[in-house]
Amino acid sequence: MFPDDELILLMQSRSWQEEPDLMAVDKKGNLFIFELKAWESHSSNLLQVLRYGQIYGAMKYPELDAWFKRSTDPSQSLKIAHKAKFGVELSEEDFNRKQIFVVMTNGLDYRTREAAQYWRSSGLDVRPWVYRVYTGGADEMLLEMSPFRVLDNPYEDIAEGYYILNTNVSNTQQDHDDMLAHGKAAAFFDPWKFKIERLAKGDVVFLYQSGVGIVALGEADGKLVKAPYQGDPAHPDEEYSMKLQRFQHVSPPLTAAEIKTITGVNHVFMSTMFGVDADSGKAIRKFIHDNRQA
Repeated sequence: MFPDDELILLMQSRSWQEEPDLMAVDKKGNLFIFELKAWESHSSNLLQVLRYGQIYGAMKYPELDAWFKRSTDPSQSLKIAHKAKFGVELSEEDFNRKQIFVVMTNGLDYRTREAAQYWRSSGLDVRPWVYRVYTGGADEMLLEMSPFRVLDNPYEDIAEGYYILNTNVSNTQQDHDDMLAHGKAAAFFDPWKFKIERLAKGDVVFLYQSGVGIVALGEADGKLVKAPYQGDPAHPDEEYSMKLQRFQHVSPPLTAAEIKTITGVNHVFMSTMFGVDADSGKAIRKFIHDNRQA
């Protein structure tokens, strides 16, 4: 999963050494310091990656070059390898001008994501690379990860009964229209369709149209329906959906800016479906009830 089209690997940690799990440089020579979390809610992991920044943040090019040769390719220098990959030539002084701290963590690990959000607000470039694992077919696991994402909502994977679901209008108008016409929550293809399995009876789902806002809401009936995508038998079971009871349209739509004001959370609306904490969900629903027409 390492995005080697955008980063060049500098080193991997050795056993029993105070070293980052991974270090890499990007096209501009910025140093990425990685901590890969195997366990949830260990705040020490985030402090550890900052500790590595203290140790390695002041390294000059000769030290970086030595790491690269020792860990990856002793036959060429870091500068030559960097130029070959990115097509730009950097001076030695251009390397490691800036450090970016990356903590790779499970989506449910909201404590680490909270801490990363705090450190970002304090001026440090700390980024959670969130991964999620889904069960697929027999003996199959599906991995989803969003590298290089900067903005984050630490609570989007918490199941507290309120969800925001993208209507997929950016990909096709037909999916959007189908959800609104039939009052349902739907997602399509692996691994996105499996998000619908998270819904339980009574969960509140806000349907969100990209670039517009929340356009409808309802309560999941708890009955998962599998169907061919857009009725095409060539794509069997590629639509997972659930009927929404007490379904209502929201007019005018509740915009992203209004949602942020109501909840105080800077939600990221690019994902297929994400959870919001119960207080935020109740506040959104109340605002719609008090200020929008069905």
